Amino acid sequence: MTDAPCGSARCPVPHKPPTRLRSTVWPAGARLHRGHKHAYPAHELVPGTGTTRFAPQRGSAHVYVATTEIGALLESALHDTAPPHPRIQVPTLTAWAESIVELRHDVRLFDLRDPELRRLGIGRDHLVSTPPVHYACTRRWASHLVARHVGGQQTHGIVWHSRQAELHARAQEHRPAFARLLSDHPTEVAVIWSPPAPPRLLEHTAGKGLGRLDEGEGWAFVEDLLGLLSIVADPG
Repeated sequence: MTDAPCGSARCPVPHKPPTRLRSTVWPAGARLHRGHKHAYPAHELVPGTGTTRFAPQRGSAHVYVATTEIGALLESALHDTAPPHPRIQVPTLTAWAESIVELRHDVRLFDLRDPELRRLGIGRDHLVSTPPVHYACTRRWASHLVARHVGGQQTHGIVWHSRQAELHARAQEHRPAFARLLSDHPTEVAVIWSPPAPPRLLEHTAGKGLGRLDEGEGWAFVEDLLGLLSIVADPG
């Protein structure tokens, strides 16, 4: 018997976070990248819906952001293009856009990037690189962090290195230079919950970012990225 949400007696996800987690601050004014559906404008957080790794959390809206365009796309519109046989239905891109957003407030994030995971003795495959079958387990793990403070300071979310970028780096091992580019510069992604973060957290200036992914600059970027990552584009 197990109490893990996945129902597996061998669930790799710890039941609760350790007490010695560290945090990092992304300052107000930081520019980040967000992949989002048109139903959610770039500056609006997503209400408590979905089934992702660390969201939703009860009573909170949330947003996923990344430090690069590639990270934002791999964690949103291209999330389901993971190796070993990556492909995408091109018509699905009509629902997506990529925008640059700025933080209106400082956010303090629990640090689950690779160096911190090693310090904590937590494998990536136990938390930030688990497959979707364990998303309910990682959400439960994260639920213990939503109201936690570090050194008397309120926290607002989690930052880690992208699983999707990791999977594509492994798939490109036959191309050493490209694989090293992906693995030596791991993509930072973060989830931010509101509350505790302020509801008016993000600011977006029209025209900043790739825009729609099915046309113009957005499609040119995506088309190039699909080729680099050997993702098959199915016209649908």
